[in-house]
Amino acid sequence: MSPIITHEDELELARDEKNLAGEIKKLAKIQKSVIKSQNSLADDVSKLILARDNLNKTFRSVLKQMQTLARESRSNIKDEEVELYHGIIQENENYIQGSKNWMEAIKDLTISKDSFITKKLEVADALTEVAKKRSAVIKKALSIEKTKNKMIEGDKLELLDQEFNDAQREFDRARDDLIKKIHQFIESRDEVNQLWLKLKESMGEFS
Repeated sequence: MSPIITHEDELELARDEKNLAGEIKKLAKIQKSVIKSQNSLADDVSKLILARDNLNKTFRSVLKQMQTLARESRSNIKDEEVELYHGIIQENENYIQGSKNWMEAIKDLTISKDSFITKKLEVADALTEVAKKRSAVIKKALSIEKTKNKMIEGDKLELLDQEFNDAQREFDRARDDLIKKIHQFIESRDEVNQLWLKLKESMGEFS
């Protein structure tokens, strides 16, 4: 046997929807803080790239001199030294490129996440609106029930019915808007997930 659904159950749903909207906003606030940290990290990586690039320029200058001196049999340069320096320069180039790939990936991710959070907040606002309209519909329905029990005039009852229908239409619009916002949120979330995968792939190059 199915449980009896009461108006209080729907009012409780409206209260829960408001609480849910509040929790979504709390999470979004923390996510914004994480995005700020990720952007700061990307800035630090940019400085790292510049420092490593400057280091490599100096390495190349030293290597060029070593290679020149190595042509002389009496120089104190060993072939092994030249090979080691050459290897370090190449590894630095790999690190620089990997760092650039990672930095681009994290910046793309933070931009997408910022848009994603906007969509999340839009869902929270739409959810709050649905909760408000849901409460209004239930309260109108309860008011009509109480009025019917008082055997009031037909004109007044018709007016109350019209007010209820208006409230129901407003709720329907709010609910449809929420559904639309949720679809947009899911689409944005999927984009963020793809960028996370791109970032993960770039980590292999960022040693």
